[in-house]
Amino acid sequence: MKLFIISVLMLSGLTFAQIEAPRGKALNQIELTALLATGSTSERLARLVQDRGIDFTPDEVFLKSLQEDEAGDPLLTALKSAGVRREAPSSKDPATSMKDSAALAHLHRAAQLNRNNFHPQEAEPEFREAVAADPDNPFVHLALGKILARSGKTGEAIAEGRTALNLQPDSAEAHLDLGDVLLQSSTQHREALEQLQEAVTLAPSDALTHYSYATALSLAGDKEGAAQQRKIGEELGGNPSPIRVFVGGMVMQAKLISKPPPHYPREAKAAHIEGKVRMNVLVGKDGAVKDIAVRSGDTLLSEAAIRAVWKWRYQPTLLNGQAVEVATEVDVIFNLK
Repeated sequence: MKLFIISVLMLSGLTFAQIEAPRGKALNQIELTALLATGSTSERLARLVQDRGIDFTPDEVFLKSLQEDEAGDPLLTALKSAGVRREAPSSKDPATSMKDSAALAHLHRAAQLNRNNFHPQEAEPEFREAVAADPDNPFVHLALGKILARSGKTGEAIAEGRTALNLQPDSAEAHLDLGDVLLQSSTQHREALEQLQEAVTLAPSDALTHYSYATALSLAGDKEGAAQQRKIGEELGGNPSPIRVFVGGMVMQAKLISKPPPHYPREAKAAHIEGKVRMNVLVGKDGAVKDIAVRSGDTLLSEAAIRAVWKWRYQPTLLNGQAVEVATEVDVIFNLK
């Protein structure tokens, strides 16, 4: 079995590149919290805060809530020294303040579930509540869309991306997220390319948008265009995604050194539900599982499959004597017999 080198790998849920807020627009609390809740790094958000400023004064309560969401020192330091840009009246009516508070509370809980427990199914209800609390905020729709994509609910994730774009058509983030999830559908790659191209147009100075667009071009067979986009990203000073290898599931199965079986969910047993859960899995250099994205399978079985696969361990994969990350497919089969 050959190893296929992929310079930038895009699998559902395995690419978490975040991009700038619309040019000139300061970040608000909900946008910042939604980005953190769905995987944007503390360093990345710190740069956004430094570049764009914020439209609120972060108090100790808000900073503590970010720490609980695992925000690192770069972001916390940037917030404490950020310039506050009031782009709207500083006073809000009670109804708006209550709506914002409810959305933030759900996003904080979702962030902790998503980051600390690594179970998107547990975080999903909190993201849905955040959308219900603030349905006119495109960023909460994007946050829900990301978690739906990781759970294999591609159609719902696409719908959330489209809603975000309807609310804010000039959002580079919305174009990027929608483009990423459209790539998961074998029939919508053309629209995915269009969305990612628009993201690059709206955020031309952001290196990660070019890397993401390069991924889509590469998957579409445009190697020259992909190379050009990666070059632009490098010139802008961004860090490209690491080189990884793709290894077939059968080959990786032979490299398993620890494979705890999944627990059969009681509800699925009672309903006589059987079947296969298929996942995209990213294995780290040390053989530990780093990320999981469900591609298909009954929802009653998916969570049990995810819990089991997080505990799997593989022999490290070597390429030219060096340990590398591996992207692979995993099937977990549930059979009542």
